Amino acid sequence: MKFMYENKISTATLGGHGVGAKVALAAACYHFDKVTGYFSFDSTPMNQFYHESYTEVRKHLAFL
Repeated sequence: MKFMYENKISTATLGGHGVGAKVALAAACYHFDKVTGYFSFDSTPMNQFYHESYTEVRKHLAFL
């Protein structure tokens, strides 16, 4: 979302692979007014909420 804000992008379709798919889904859920679509490739069903990379990305999702 920070990248979208800095580059004046109003809406986008997000996607990702693995943990990136979870990040894209979290961004789509938290900022549904800015996301027009979401797709994932090979998203794992395990809870990654406490995974180090996911907690770092959550800081950037809360930017707006």
